[in-house]
Amino acid sequence: MKASEIISEIEEIVKSISDGVNSKWRIGRADSASDAKEQHGDPNEWRDWDADSADEASEVVEYFVDKGMRKEGEGFGGASFVYIFFIGSPQEAL
Repeated sequence: MKASEIISEIEEIVKSISDGVNSKWRIGRADSASDAKEQHGDPNEWRDWDADSADEASEVVEYFVDKGMRKEGEGFGGASFVYIFFIGSPQEAL
């Protein structure tokens, strides 16, 4: 998928589940979406996409990190899967 298509889908999901609050989500890139999901404890609110390229995946991740999502795994150089998962309310800084 193109970065713009993934961005659009993620924005809709975030809007519908968390009223558009990006800080309640984590985003990352992976070589295998299923392996990444397992590594993160198999979250209930998990979504993933296969971007057209690793560069497209990076573009999506950086777009949402700039909007307040917490960045997770990067995978290896060619990691083209983008994933997000819901974490709920962000913890307060101590």
